[in-house]
Amino acid sequence: MYPQWATDMATAGYSDIESFSFDVMQLYSHDDWRGRIRASAGVGGTLTAEAVQKFDKELQSKLAQNYADDPLQVPHRCWAVIASPPVHQIL
Repeated sequence: MYPQWATDMATAGYSDIESFSFDVMQLYSHDDWRGRIRASAGVGGTLTAEAVQKFDKELQSKLAQNYADDPLQVPHRCWAVIASPPVHQIL
């Protein structure tokens, strides 16, 4: 959740600001989960190709050892903020 966004919206003149969230379970096969992690900023976005490959192999092993169920059920939180736009007065 990003409470600063609501503050930024208020500063910009938005009104009736509300936020809400809900949780969902998302299914990922082991291969899909590994692909998502490889594409993340913390792995694919920062590591060398060789380090990504090593990380991926280790993740594949850990998934097989610790999470035999395939697909995985991964919790995700959805968050939104809604507001009325600023009213601009014509002078």
